[in-house]
Order: sequence, then C-alpha cells, then structure tokens
Amino acid sequence: MNQQPRLKTMKVSLALASALMTVLPVSAIAQEDLQTQQVREIIGKMHVSGVTEEALANQSIKQMIAGLKDPYTVFFSKEEYNQFTSSLENNYVGMGARIGIDESGVYLSEIFAGSPAEIAGLKRDDYVRAVDGVTASKTSIDEVRNKIVGVEGSKVKVTVEREGKELTVELTRKGVNVPEVYSQSFSNGVGYIQITEFSSDADEDFDTQLAALQAKGLKTLILDVRNNPGGLVDTAQNIAKHFVKEGVLIHTRDRNGEDDPVLITGGSELNIPVYVLANENSASASEVLSGALQDYNVAKVIGMQTYGKGSVQQLYQLDNNSALKVTIEEYLTPNKRKVNKVGITPDIKVDGAAAQLITALHQSGIADINVQISKHSVTFNGVETATGFGSFHENGKLYASTRGLAALVGATITWNEANRTVEVADSKGTHAIPVEADKLIIENGASYVNVDLFDDYFPQLKVNDQGENVSIRAVKGN
Repeated sequence: MNQQPRLKTMKVSLALASALMTVLPVSAIAQEDLQTQQVREIIGKMHVSGVTEEALANQSIKQMIAGLKDPYTVFFSKEEYNQFTSSLENNYVGMGARIGIDESGVYLSEIFAGSPAEIAGLKRDDYVRAVDGVTASKTSIDEVRNKIVGVEGSKVKVTVEREGKELTVELTRKGVNVPEVYSQSFSNGVGYIQITEFSSDADEDFDTQLAALQAKGLKTLILDVRNNPGGLVDTAQNIAKHFVKEGVLIHTRDRNGEDDPVLITGGSELNIPVYVLANENSASASEVLSGALQDYNVAKVIGMQTYGKGSVQQLYQLDNNSALKVTIEEYLTPNKRKVNKVGITPDIKVDGAAAQLITALHQSGIADINVQISKHSVTFNGVETATGFGSFHENGKLYASTRGLAALVGATITWNEANRTVEVADSKGTHAIPVEADKLIIENGASYVNVDLFDDYFPQLKVNDQGENVSIRAVKGN
C-alpha cells in the first residue's frame, strides 16, 4: 500500500520536489491576480535566502523566481502539478516496461510484474518496431515512450521484433508503479539493495527486501544509491531506522538560522558491515542517508563525491490548483557537515560503475569475481545489477573498461597527462599504457584498454571472448 503525502507539516529533501500541500493566507490586493500574491507572500516569508515581500513588489511570478537564482524553487501550473504528484509516487500510465536503446533500436530491458506488457506476452530484449502501426524510432527512446504512454484504459498496439520475427500485441494502458528498490544475493551472505529513488513507498519496499535478504543469512550489505536523484526525506528517515536506533538524521537551517533537526526514533542496528555505493549523480535524499550512515559509523561510502544538493523544499498549493515549490532550509549531516554545493566525500574513492561494485564486493570478502557480458546484460558472479562493464570490439580486438579491469585484479589506476598514459599499479609494479589505437582508447572521458595487452601485464585475468558474450574473471591478489 502506497504511503500518501500527508497533509501536515512534513519536510522533504529531493531532486524532484516535496510532497507537502499547504495554503498560506494572503492579503487581497486589487488589480493583481491571486496566484502572484500568494507566490510573493510565500517566498517573502519562507525562502531560505531571507528575501522580503517588499523586495519582490511589482514583479511577476517568473521574475520573482528568476531573481532568487535558486533552481529548486519552481512554480507548477495545474497540469505540471499533476505530473509532479505522479512522479512522487513513481507512477505513469503505459504498458509497464522499461526500455533501452542500442544500435539496433529501442528494446524492452525490463518487464514489470503484473503489467499489461507481461500479460500480453512481451519479453525482455524484444525490439519495438511500431506503435499503432506507425514505425518506431530506432534512435530516440523519448519518441517511442511518448507513443506508448497515454490515457488509462485506452488501447495501444505494439509491434515487436523477436528472434527475427515480428509480433503485434494489443495492450490496455493502465497505471504502473515503477519499482524503485531492487535486491540480489551474492555468495558468502553478501546482499545487494539498489534504491533508484526515495519515493513514498520505497521505504516499505526496502523493509520487505531487507527482510528477505536477512532470511537468507545476510552477513554484509551493499546499498546502492548511485544515480539516485533523491526523493522524500520521510522515506530516507524510515530506511535509516534500520541502521541507527536514535539520533539526528539531518540538521536544518532556515532563513533565520534556526535549527529544527529531523530525528531518527524507534530504530534498530543492523550490526553487519554496510557499504554504500554513491556517485556524482547521488543527490538530495541519497546524500541525507549516505551522510547519516557515514556519521554514525555504520557504513562506509564507496564511489565519488556526491552531487551536493543540500537544501529542503516545501510545496504550497495555490489558487487554481497550481503550486509553488520553494526552498525553505539548508540541511547538514548529523555531525553538521555541509552538503549543499559540497556533497558527501566517499570513504573509499573509486571512479567507474563497474570498479565501484567490484570494490564493494572485494570489501565484502568476495575476492573471486567473474564478469559475464552479453548484449543487454552484465552479471557479476551470476548476479545481474544495473551496473554495466564498458566493453566493445574494434578491429577484431576486445577493449574493456580500464578501471573495471584494474579493480578486478586489485590494482590502482591513474592518468598521466604529461605522457598521455594510463598507469596501472599493483604490489609488483606499474604499467604505463599509452593512448594508441591498438592499446588504449579514450571515449567520453573513460579509457578502454586492449584486453590482450592488459592480460599480458596481469596474467591472473582470465578472458573468454565469444563475440557478443564475454567472460572476464580474476581473483584479487593472485
């Protein structure tokens, strides 16, 4: 059952917005629309900057918000507000599938349980070739998505290609709650939970999936909040209760400098090693949870400096069912560390998605890691997560993420700008790999090394290259 936004004072910290609906009284001023009056009074009384109503006089809504230079204070029209409330619940109306894209077009990367897509018999890796008889784009996920979503109860025909044959099914669109919590089990009692967004029911899903891992004998937990833009602070608060008995989740500082801390009460302690995966796209509520677990010494953060979205927003309902999201506070970690425009500093700095997960597995006591790479999936010791492992073939050679390979063998990696080489080092020495066509390729700021060359340097790496299916294995330290 979804936890609905409550109609009482509720603080939220998020990348999308907050979920509180309140209405401030306004003074009727002739010859000015009610919405503008409301926006002026709310900003003049609540915005963290301390700007006054007088300073906002004779300005339109657009001018008032632009003058704040605050990307998180936003005016929503009625239509935008409806879209926003749906996003808080992580709901949309469509067929119930996640889509991806590759050189062959848009494909179904995940089918949600109980969805119209599952009922119609659509399968993972089906390529979308047409929607309602109109050829589907092979280059734009958004174009395909926009054709599939629509009014609840309406029909849509989707043509997919599967193993070289086309299949057309008719679906009835319905509201779909997109999963935001995923869990997996590795060997040695190592559990993995990914939270993609702190929506209103993510805490309940976390409870369920943590309990399932504990029933299997959980000994170490990897908690993944990479690329999580945030969500409700209430949700982060409830998840934090699994790790901290009592204490402060965040300190908040309003326009008057007053601290009104958000507390953790009635919690418990997991009493096992916990590793939080975070990166530069982990923001807001992701930083709330990561910072708190770090401050209470119940988890180590692995990855990169997080986004630095350390502000609290509140949503006010306005005239004509429009709304204003306004920044009312800045927040600090339990130890009063600044987050806004700073972020959370990892305990173990690791760049690259695959390298981050591999490091967490090594920290959890799993030294032997086998990466299986296929067209649309990557598994680590047979377990599929959202973590990829960059690889490609060029001129008959296999190239793979240098950071990922270095992590597998337990080596460090640095960039030497002067020599334009990637230096990979372990206890036995350092190998400088130059940027040359047959050795190392740089794409979008990431390096990919010729796997045969890397194997020469680190013979513990075992590679089986079968074209679309590649296996890379190594035991750290061997």
